Amino acid sequence: MTPYSDFGQLSGVELPRELLLDSHLELRRIGEDGCEGMVLWAGRQNDDVFVVEAVLTPKQRCVKTEDGLCVLIDGAELHRLNVWLYENRMRLIAQVHSHPTEAYHSETDDAIPIVTTPGGLSLVVPNFARGDANLADWAAYQLSADGEWLETGSDMIRSFIRIAE
Repeated sequence: MTPYSDFGQLSGVELPRELLLDSHLELRRIGEDGCEGMVLWAGRQNDDVFVVEAVLTPKQRCVKTEDGLCVLIDGAELHRLNVWLYENRMRLIAQVHSHPTEAYHSETDDAIPIVTTPGGLSLVVPNFARGDANLADWAAYQLSADGEWLETGSDMIRSFIRIAE
């Protein structure tokens, strides 16, 4: 693997159950204040499988307007995350964020992603993560080579993201 390759040739993502649960609980905690939240999955590629090794919770700001909610991460925090990734020799594979009701990719999600590597994932958790940590309930999108977020089916994402016990 070259260090700057895209993720287009991955056969799957291995996610430890503990990190799935940590992600879900963090989004639920943030949602208790009526805010969308975001966590990032980082790790390393091993042949054609990406292994998630860390859940990162960036410093974030909840924005509430009459049009709805969004979560913002400022430039200094993005820089801090990039330095951490470099020092730990990890890459981001997914951004996971919550919505107050249904799970879908909004125009804001399309316009200002954190994950920008083709093949990367954007996962949206409904209802401020109040339900179970069930990938089948999440909306899943994968970044195409031309920079478009493409929705994947729940069957595909459940087979692509393999939960490791």
